[in-house]
Amino acid sequence: MATEKKITMKDIAKEFDVSIVTVSKALAGKDGVGEQLRQEIVERAHELGYVFKKNPERSGSKNVAIVISERFIGENSFYQKVYQRILLELTRRNFVAILEAVRVEDEEKGELPKLLSLKSIDQIIVIGEISNAYLRAVVRTGIGCILFDFENEDFDMDAVISDNVNGGYLLTRHLIQSGCKSVGFVGNYFSTRSNLDRFIGYRKYLIANQLTFDENNVISDRDEHGRDIDLALPAKLPDAFVCTCDHTAFRLIRKLLDEGFRIPEDIAVVGYDDYTDNRIDGVDLTTYHVNIEEMISQCMNILEQHCENSEYRYGTVISYGWLVERSTGKHRK
Repeated sequence: MATEKKITMKDIAKEFDVSIVTVSKALAGKDGVGEQLRQEIVERAHELGYVFKKNPERSGSKNVAIVISERFIGENSFYQKVYQRILLELTRRNFVAILEAVRVEDEEKGELPKLLSLKSIDQIIVIGEISNAYLRAVVRTGIGCILFDFENEDFDMDAVISDNVNGGYLLTRHLIQSGCKSVGFVGNYFSTRSNLDRFIGYRKYLIANQLTFDENNVISDRDEHGRDIDLALPAKLPDAFVCTCDHTAFRLIRKLLDEGFRIPEDIAVVGYDDYTDNRIDGVDLTTYHVNIEEMISQCMNILEQHCENSEYRYGTVISYGWLVERSTGKHRK
């Protein structure tokens, strides 16, 4: 009876047309290998079933899977920035990071990638909201997990989030103080907990200041799968809109400009994140800056505690950002 061939570094080296030394350095997390190539080698080694050995020279190093739903990849450049920053910080702290993009169908079924089932991962960081079915599957692995930019009270997991409610509140206050009489909201607040919290912050300011809320001025920006949809403007537009993220804010601004409106003279627009690749030349977006550096620092501190004690729990950490005033939020008729 034939036995399954054991995968060696030589086999992996042939796949990438590199030396065995390069593969060895990549798998051991040593210097001398480009970050992209190192990640590709590590991921391919897992796929082939390579058995990772403990290296005494890096006995303190841990493998961390960075998990993100494919719903947040591509169009939402903010999470690409987050991933890159987390990757750099993990490398600096002697962790080996591997990205896992979760397909929508796997997320809904709670089907984990082979990488997590191979038991070679020490910790998991989930960036952006993911389904309960998937989180239940993560819990069954027994691997420590930290939620980044969302929280879920159904699971005993530490989380690091932005101050979404306060951000939505401050953005709405800024528009009212800039002369707006009516303010709408753009974003599907059922799509993620973060979006819901930003909507709550917007409503909180209106309620606290006894200002009128008009349901007609709430516009959805995406469908239930997180995909962009056409922004359906109301027949009578408010003076301003709070958008759930910068990506959506620039989509709205493009649509308003195409229909002949001036920004911010006719309609003011503000975003959230203070980061997007989807900019418009000459348009300076008023937004709320998410303090990514602080969030990542908090996440790393919790991660290191998890490595020391698997029973460690911190709870939810809220990282406060700040309002960035630019031209699109200065509504003065």
